[in-house]
Amino acid sequence: MRIKFWGTRGTRPTPGRRTLRYGGNTTCIEVRGSKEQLLILDSGSGIAELGASLAEDRSRDYHLLISHTHWDHIQGFPFFGPAFVHGTRVTVVGPAGSIKSLQSAFADQMDPAYFPLRLDQVPAELEFIEVPAGQPLEMAGMTITPYELNHPIVTLGYRIQEGGRTFCFATDNELLPGDAVRPITDWCRGADLLVHDAQYSEGEYPSHAGWGHSTFDDALSLAEDAGVRQLAFFHHDPLHSDDEIDALVEEALGNHRQRRAGRVLAFPAAEDQEIVL
Repeated sequence: MRIKFWGTRGTRPTPGRRTLRYGGNTTCIEVRGSKEQLLILDSGSGIAELGASLAEDRSRDYHLLISHTHWDHIQGFPFFGPAFVHGTRVTVVGPAGSIKSLQSAFADQMDPAYFPLRLDQVPAELEFIEVPAGQPLEMAGMTITPYELNHPIVTLGYRIQEGGRTFCFATDNELLPGDAVRPITDWCRGADLLVHDAQYSEGEYPSHAGWGHSTFDDALSLAEDAGVRQLAFFHHDPLHSDDEIDALVEEALGNHRQRRAGRVLAFPAAEDQEIVL
């Protein structure tokens, strides 16, 4: 299994010199299976670059998993090139039970007031499927287990398994102490790679409690408790420069070394970074 980051930032795109290393595009990840089959996680602004990279791809059948419909996770879809090629099929999967339907959320951002083409005018064949947490599904030759995360609207994480490898994606998740942490620990246990929200420092978190995001320390504690091999800190705050992210990662790693916690290979997710599991 191969993972590539196309967008790692949260909340809003942040282009500029201060975000060159870890990137300024919002959430999008490419997942390739052992036979080069493709899953796409979220359609933040990073999906535009992914779409451009697929111009020579022979496949015309794409599977897109959406964590939730906050704008930084869907805003890139109107710029996903393959959706504007006749004969393409795009299956969009997202959480059931949200504020409005998955299809409605995608359609609303393409209202003529905001975009020149309506969703029903997109040349590709689009299918929208809403799934509950805990119900495994098979897609693109991979087994996917959704898990409901802790966020202000219904949000899913995805555990993806194929060929003996496991990748867990949990953006926009607020980790809480005690019992609230244990189910997600079981869900991501033993993963080869966990991508987890780490938007805030320990000092920033108290003024953002309830916003649906975690700290670097809490994400690292989860990875250690679950025995994952690698942790990618994700959903970088738009106010954090690359240098500030480096400092926050080093601080979290230092705190855990002092506590003699378990060893996890932990690093900030970066655009264009590719990880082979």
